[in-house]
This record gives sequence, structure tokens and C-alpha cells, in this order.
Amino acid sequence: MRPDGMDSGNERDDRLEAMMDAVVSMTADLDMATVLERFVAAGCSLTGARYGALGVLGEHGGLQEFVYQGIDAQTALLIGHLPEGRGVLGHLSTAPDVLRLHDLADHPSSVGFPANHPPMQTFLGVPVRARGAVFGNLYLTDKLGPGGTPVDFTARDEQVAVALAAAAGVAVGHARAYHQARQHELWLEAAAAVSSWLTGGLPRDEALAAVLTRVEETAGATSSALFGEEDELPTALAEELAGVWPVLRELEDSTWALALPLRSGDRWVGALAASFPAGEAPQLDLPSIAGFGEQLALALDVADAQADRARLAVLEDRERIARDLHDMVIQRLFAIGLDVQGAAAHDAVRPEVARRLESAVDDLDETIKDVRTAIFRLGPRAGGTGTGLRHRIDAEVVSARQSLGFLPRLRTDGVTATVPDDVVEDAVAVVREALANVARHARAHDVVVRVEVGSHLVVEVQDDGRGIPGDVPRRSGLANLENRAARRGGTVVVTALPEGGTDLRWSVPLS
Repeated sequence: MRPDGMDSGNERDDRLEAMMDAVVSMTADLDMATVLERFVAAGCSLTGARYGALGVLGEHGGLQEFVYQGIDAQTALLIGHLPEGRGVLGHLSTAPDVLRLHDLADHPSSVGFPANHPPMQTFLGVPVRARGAVFGNLYLTDKLGPGGTPVDFTARDEQVAVALAAAAGVAVGHARAYHQARQHELWLEAAAAVSSWLTGGLPRDEALAAVLTRVEETAGATSSALFGEEDELPTALAEELAGVWPVLRELEDSTWALALPLRSGDRWVGALAASFPAGEAPQLDLPSIAGFGEQLALALDVADAQADRARLAVLEDRERIARDLHDMVIQRLFAIGLDVQGAAAHDAVRPEVARRLESAVDDLDETIKDVRTAIFRLGPRAGGTGTGLRHRIDAEVVSARQSLGFLPRLRTDGVTATVPDDVVEDAVAVVREALANVARHARAHDVVVRVEVGSHLVVEVQDDGRGIPGDVPRRSGLANLENRAARRGGTVVVTALPEGGTDLRWSVPLS
């Protein structure tokens, strides 16, 4: 060092080489923490400072992060809480210009040091700008002169620190871009994982637990929760979840919460909420989280559709079994019962044989009742309030036996257990009224009741009688059937069959 405080030629060359080495060291790594630590270490080395630190500014003011050098771990533990950005540090945060002081205590903003903090005198503060915005400030204190005594920082030290801060700004910008790209990649990986868990056959409870764990790991959250479309949302997040974009906000207890609405197209699927510790706002890539939310909502939608299809498959199987029991077993038992009953009534049958035949008929009736009970248990819709369309119509068919003098035949097609309860009530009323009309007017010997469930519910009652007489007024039961169809956007068609008899077809759409 020359007497005027400027570097000699050899010292300038050595310092330039050290500066270049420091710049190469910082830009060689894209990990933010590593870049900041190397930056502080280079600042101390190039200026001869005993202590150095970098205060990273938070989005909401104050210091978000504080990287330091020169204070050992034990001393840092005794000092306790890291600086929050008051005093001279706070002054640099609000007025980001180079600040060089002979004694920190002489500055108007100085508030002193906390207990157990080592004394510091000379000071050099330099702002660090990344991509045009102030990222933080470099703090250097106690430049060591000959014999280890503190001396003032020089103009050359200031130039070196400013140049180093410019290089650090570039490195920080690259590290931030890498961090954002990595965060985007992590959220894409999380979206792929949760889609696989929710739609890959994993039990729903396990899949949802895995989703929340992955969210907490990716976001760095302490807890998270999923809310379905029927759940009551927390008051603190209800307004934010009403939108379409993730919202990060500070709650009253100084903790931070992320609210992520989940929508599949225009349909509200639910919401995801995550909480973070008190302190500075977490650094989250909200656009990537929004994309994750879209994938999560879609996966939940697909999982619900898969669950619906699985339930429908179960209902279809139960419906098939119920239909086979009714169409094959009950009809066969009825036929056998009628034959046995006819044989018992024959005059040539001995009394003891007749009694045994009547007992067999009673046993057949009990068996039919047992089979009907089994059909009833198979038929009702899971979680429904009614007793099921098939069972209700079957009961009407059996009840009509007395007025008709014979048992109508019942045929079903489709999953009757999926018909809503209110539509079931109308369909049962249609069958009841149609069978009553046949009994009153048709003089039929055979009646077939058909029920078809698809995009429409179709109830058809066909008889082989003489048809509906022309003198039956329209205000009769037929008008009631037309009204029941019309209010549901359906139709009723009554057709005279060429070979004799009548076909009544009642049809309403199903949502």
C-alpha cells in the first residue's frame, strides 16, 4: 500500500487476480446459499475485513436472510436472534447507497449492539443489485491494519466491494433463475406424482395423505389440508379461495398461509391450504403452484369419475344378479307352484297327498318371499333413501296379481339402482296406474312390464287384451301419466297392437 492509501502496482495485480478468482468461484455454482457464502468470504478477503455479512431483503421489508462470516458458532448462539434490519442495517435497506464509516456508533441510525455481540468500529456497506432490483446489502466491518488493529476502509476497498457486488448480482440472478426453474420442475414432478396416486388405484385415503405430504415437502410447509366442494372453508382463507389464483397471505398470528383454489374447467372441485412458520414470507413459485393446482383438480376429477364407474360396475353386477333371480328363479317357482296347486285341486288326489301338495305350495311361497328379500337387498341404491326402483315395481307387479287374476311378467334392462328417488316415485305410480287400467278395461290374459334405464327411464306396460275403450275420458289415470311425464320433459305414447292389446310407453330423461 502506498503512503497515499492507493495500491502499488503489484498489490493491484494481486487484488485483481483475487477478484477474478472470487468472481469465478461465485459464478461456478448455481446454489443460492453457496453463492452468498462465497460472496461474503470474498468481500472479507479482498478488503481485509474481520467481519462480513450479507443481508437479503424481504419482499415485505426488513431482512429475510442473513449470511455472516467471522463470528464463531458459539458466539452466534450467545447473541441469539439474527439482525432484523434496524439501525445502520435498516438505513441501508431504505437508502441503498455505498456507506463508509470510521465508527459505526457515530452514525445517526446506530442503535448499538445486542448483548454478547463483538465490538465493531469501521464499516463499509454496499448494495447488491440483481436484475435491476436491490437484492440485499454487503456489510464489512473492522478492516485490519498492521498489527491487527482496525483501520478505516479505503476508497480502493470501496471500489473493490462495488465491483464484487456487481459480479455477485449477476451470480445471484443466475442462481435465482436456476432456483425458479428447479421449483417449476419440482412442482411438475409433484403434479405427475399426485396424478399417479389419485388415479392409479391407490386407496383414496392413502392417496390424499401422500398428496399432502408431497405438497409440504415441495413448498416447505409445516402443514397442509385439502377441502372438498362440500367442506366448510376456514374463515381466514374463504375470500382468497373464492378466486382462481393461489394466494399467499400473513395471518394474525404472524404465520403464513397459502390458499390454492382447485377448479376443473369451470367447476369448483375443492381447495388446498398450506401453512408456514412465523417470519418472512416463504419464497414460492406461485405460477408453478397454479399449474400444480390445475393438475391436482383434474386428477381429483378423474379419481371421482373412476370411483363412480367402480360403483356403477358393482351396481350393474348386483342388478344382473337381481334380474336373474327374478326372471329365472321366481318365474320358475311360480310355474311350479301353479302346477302343484292345480294338482292338489284335482278330485282324484287322495286327501293326504293333497295336504302334502298344499304344504309344498306353502313352502314355495316362502321360498319366493326369501328370494324377493334377497332381490330387495341387492336392489337399493347405496346411500339412497328409497327402497330401489326394481323392488318397488316388483311389489306393484305382485300386488296386481289379485286384480288381474294372474301374475304379470317383469323385465328390466340397465342399472335401476341409479334412478333418483323422486323419479322412482313417478315410475312406480306409472306402473300402478297402468296395471290398474289393464285390470279395469283390458280383460287381458297376459301383461308384460318392461323397465329400461339408460339416458332415459322407459316404463312400458303391454297387454294382450281388447284395448282401452273409446269412451274412457282423458281426465282419467292416463292424463295423470301424461302430467308426470310432461313435468320431467318426457312423453307418454299409447299404441294399439295389431294382434290385439295395448302398449303404453312412458319415457323421461335422466340427468
